[in-house]
Parts: sequence; C-alpha cells; structure tokens
Amino acid sequence: MSQSFGIVEEKPREAGFFLDSLEASGCFSLEARFYFSAFISAARSITLALQATLDDADGFNAWYEQAQAGLKLDPLARYFVEIRNDSVHKGLNPLDRVTVEHLRESLLHQLRRTNPPHVIILPDAATGKGTTLADAVRASSEYFKSLVELIFDCYERFKCVVDPRWYFTSENFVAKGRTIEDALEELGFPRAWLPGAVSETEGWRVLRAQQPPCLINDIFLRYVGRTITDPDEAVGAVE
Repeated sequence: MSQSFGIVEEKPREAGFFLDSLEASGCFSLEARFYFSAFISAARSITLALQATLDDADGFNAWYEQAQAGLKLDPLARYFVEIRNDSVHKGLNPLDRVTVEHLRESLLHQLRRTNPPHVIILPDAATGKGTTLADAVRASSEYFKSLVELIFDCYERFKCVVDPRWYFTSENFVAKGRTIEDALEELGFPRAWLPGAVSETEGWRVLRAQQPPCLINDIFLRYVGRTITDPDEAVGAVE
C-alpha cells in the first residue's frame, strides 16, 4: 500500500464525529454551520484517502472506477460533492439557508416544533425538477451511509491487503507463493521460531493474535448493519 489504511479508517470517524455534533447542535447556531462544513469536508476526503492508500493494490483501480460510477449515479452524493466544492472554492455553506420558495414551509417547521431540524435545499429527486426542503441531518446521514457502504465493500474486497489479521492467513500467503516462515521473518521473528513447536494452523493463529482486528466494525454495524468477519471466527476458519 502507498500509505497506512489507518488513514482511511480515521476518516469516517472524523466525518461521523462532525455529523453527530451537527445533530446535537441548535438550529441556526454558528456551531452548526461549522460542524456541517467540517462534515462535508471530512466525508469528501474518504474516497481521496482510499485512492491514496490503495492505488497500487492489484485490482483496486478497476474496482474504484465502478464504485465511482455508482456514486455519480447517486443524486445525493453528486450534490454533496457540489456542496463541498462550493464550500472550499467559494466559501458557501447552505445549512439553514432558505430561499423565498421554501420560506413558508421552513417557518411552519419552526412554529410546529420545539426543536426544529436543520434544513438544506436539495434538488427534487422525485420529479427531477426544482428543489425540495430537506432535513439536513437526515440527508447527510444518507450520504454518509453510501460512503460507509463503499468503504465496507472496499474492505471486504481487499481485506487481505488492509486487514492485518486477514493478511496473515495461509490462504493469502500461499496465493503469493510464500510460507509461514516468510510471515515470521516479515514480523521480525526467526524463520524457525514456530515450525516444530506448534502445528502450522496454530502457528498462523498465533501470528494473527499479534494483530488488531478491524478497527471500524462499529461504524460498519451502525450505518450498514454488517461487519468484517474475523478469520478465526469465520465459518470454516482459514488457516
């Protein structure tokens, strides 16, 4: 990898932090605008971090082209990229900014609710024409969910590259024409440290025990309802 996958793992935590902070902030507050701006910036950087980290991984560029094409077909994802670009290049922030067209609707929301939601004006995806007043936190969460799904798919596809516990499996090393002795040497141990002391199957488990599990499974579970299975917990666990 060009750089540590930890950079990618950090980005959704950063974006999620600002999204949660936005949800907890008061409507029309200056802090809310800061949180929204920080969220869209952190969220946009997720795909950039993926590219910078996995650009040299076999099969990544082909996978990323398909993933990017999918995002381009998502009206909400496209719009949030536009918001980020306007924020960076023009200093604009659309949070809680309502046009005359949606002013009456926005005022009704404020009158009917003690804690009115943050709002944002989005293109009307249902009709393909005009705009609609939307809950900004809900729209941001949907956009963020699509990015977390993308990270999950990437992690699942390249887990033997990005996950150290999946990296140190017999299956992965055999595919590369390498052995457990090579794995020992890579970790700084003598090549003859394990052979003869334990079975090879147990040896791989010992090596994996030194490695951390998937560090963002909690985010995957929260937003997409799935997790990356640990190699030692998978059905028919790999050696």
